Amino acid sequence: MNRLDSFDHVKEQLLAMPASVRLTILHPDFHGQHQLFAPVLNELGSRTVFLAIPEAGLGFNHLLELLQATIAQQLDTTLPDLPDDPVAAANVLVKTLNGYGKVSLILDAYDLIEQDSVNLFIATVAAQLPEGSRVVIGTRVLPMALVEHADLQGKTALVPVYPEKMVLDYTRSVGSDVLEVRALGPGRVLINGRLVTHWDGVLPRMLFYYFVDRGMTTRDEIFQTFWPNLSTREATNVFHVTKRKISEILGTDLTVYWSGFYRISPDLELHYDVIKFAEAVQNAAVAPDDEALVMLQNAVALYNGPYLSMVDQSWIMDRREELASNYAEALAGLARIHKVRDEKRDALGYFLRASAASPHREDLVRSIMELYRDLDRPEDALMVYERLEDELQAALNVSPGPQTREL
Repeated sequence: MNRLDSFDHVKEQLLAMPASVRLTILHPDFHGQHQLFAPVLNELGSRTVFLAIPEAGLGFNHLLELLQATIAQQLDTTLPDLPDDPVAAANVLVKTLNGYGKVSLILDAYDLIEQDSVNLFIATVAAQLPEGSRVVIGTRVLPMALVEHADLQGKTALVPVYPEKMVLDYTRSVGSDVLEVRALGPGRVLINGRLVTHWDGVLPRMLFYYFVDRGMTTRDEIFQTFWPNLSTREATNVFHVTKRKISEILGTDLTVYWSGFYRISPDLELHYDVIKFAEAVQNAAVAPDDEALVMLQNAVALYNGPYLSMVDQSWIMDRREELASNYAEALAGLARIHKVRDEKRDALGYFLRASAASPHREDLVRSIMELYRDLDRPEDALMVYERLEDELQAALNVSPGPQTREL
């Protein structure tokens, strides 16, 4: 599935939404979010009101002023004065829009709004719109107050939804807390769609990621990793205080203790990018090329940078090196598939990215040299060889092997 196919699939999700949906939220974790406005506008027809929020901290009254001006311009009508009360103002707006048949309201950059003062207004508008009309929101932060609003249950949809790429559907009720953990890159944690921004120090955050990454671990392993120089009693005290802080931060227990192991609580629905990434790379190794291509593209999309890139601890650096190697293998796998299909330029691009991620792998460099040769670019092939020569000499004090030198 190439990028165009992927975007077409997203448009299919968008256009296939049932008429019962009154609020559509363009998923903030989908990087092509703004490209979706075109199919939204095409689907909803000419009767749309499109407003991009112009500044951070926009309040309710200012929003009403902008809506009045926008509706006057885009629908060529004068909106009655909107009262200061959010529900009353929503009633007036919906009554006006209904006079135009199928009319929908599109708000971009919704995260810039002062949502405490606006959410009730938007929820009331969305809940009262007739079938075929809806509110569409573009945002960088998921507005959970709208997702969880009682009047919008069953009437709200997130687009797109890609669980295999950590683009999750927070509109469904799962009966348990949803924990979303991203560790490929600087790190990000959401509990029930809400970003965790305060960790009360470095230690609770690092112990949290250790638990999530290990999945199952013993107390001795934890102590040896975090407090090797403390006595067992001292380490025990620090451990329990830190673990309690994690529970307070999340609002639920992260782990349970059973048969000598700390495990992730079964009361949590955990989505962890590292697990999804590693599984995609592993499964692609034994899958047919068509299936492997999709798996490897998903894996590469999940890799948003080195593991916990802003932190340097021994266990993190070891894990970072392992996952970087897997990332290089995913890129090399994509390159090999394109090479088999005789798509030389695509193969070259992936091999170059793989070599940048793992600069000491001679097999990758040889593949790059062969492709440059086949593309009649021998000078570039020699430059790649010389770069490898310098890398190996500086890092390992060795020279390229005979197979590479011969090529």
